[in-house]
Amino acid sequence: MNNVIEKYHCRDISSKKITKDKWFIGSALQSVNYTDLSSGYYYYNQPTIWTRMLSVDPVNPYWEVHNETENFLLIDRSNAEIVYFLQSVLATYVQEKLGECIKLYSFGKGSLGFLDANIQEIELEVPFHINKQRVGNYRKIFALVGDRFYPAIDCTEFQINKRGYFEININLSYLEMLCDQLDCIFCGKRYLEIVDSFGIGSEQLISDQRVIRLISLVETVKFIEKYQITVASNYLGHTVKKIYKLLAIQMFLLKIDIDMLKKCLKGATVEAIDKELVKLQKIDTDLLKKYDPFTLSDRYGITKEIQDALNNSREYVRHYSKKTIKYFTDIPFCGDITGEKDFIETVYKIQAGK
Repeated sequence: MNNVIEKYHCRDISSKKITKDKWFIGSALQSVNYTDLSSGYYYYNQPTIWTRMLSVDPVNPYWEVHNETENFLLIDRSNAEIVYFLQSVLATYVQEKLGECIKLYSFGKGSLGFLDANIQEIELEVPFHINKQRVGNYRKIFALVGDRFYPAIDCTEFQINKRGYFEININLSYLEMLCDQLDCIFCGKRYLEIVDSFGIGSEQLISDQRVIRLISLVETVKFIEKYQITVASNYLGHTVKKIYKLLAIQMFLLKIDIDMLKKCLKGATVEAIDKELVKLQKIDTDLLKKYDPFTLSDRYGITKEIQDALNNSREYVRHYSKKTIKYFTDIPFCGDITGEKDFIETVYKIQAGK
């Protein structure tokens, strides 16, 4: 990383903040006032709280609410400059760690013209929007190691006010899983203490959506604690409460005692989550028989998530297959994706289904 920064004289614009204008920063690009920057190369290390993930269903073993990212932003650079820089990033972050056993696939609109024979370019249009306006496209880079395909790095190409921007986003959990050949991101260092404290095996971390949400949410809450953001009557406070509620639901479903959280979280935080858990435990289940789902949610605050939990009415174990695939990040867990042609067709299928 330092080699890339020094070689291209990247300016470090890392903020380390997780909020902006009273909102959680959901993507690294939101942390940067990029339209005010001059032409050149920039680097920023940025934690994010991607609250949109709270409503994603189903989830998979890449499901993170708190993300740790390293990012580069190139402004008004030529195509040749972009290619050289991106190849340096891929070499430093991925290829040097995995060696010759790796092949890379770059999906995007138009060819960048990579000089590296181990990088195959494939035409795919993935639109990028800012404030509901399409301004450019994503470029998604995957890696093949052995017979398994992994998400590696995401790029965004866009134009605003006739200026060209190229962002490179590196999710450090994704990168660790790829380079260390882990079963899933929750086997990584950042999650290790939490996973061990609950005594959870890697198979559950891959297939059980309750366990995936549990581990990811506990880690997110632990991270937010550092910034002393608690339940309050504002956006941040309401979001924290939503996270607590969702965490309580997973504990309710998995029958996990509240004391288990004391190994990871502060006392005041555990008390707040316990209040949400107690509310679940005290719900009059006869209400579920008397009223329809809308009334339960609208009048009694018993949301669909809570209804499903109380009724035990849904399947939480995911079986990954290219026939039922939903996300690009499902790909590493689909054992029936065999070979390059199969993989490329699956990527097209996922994008077509969005």
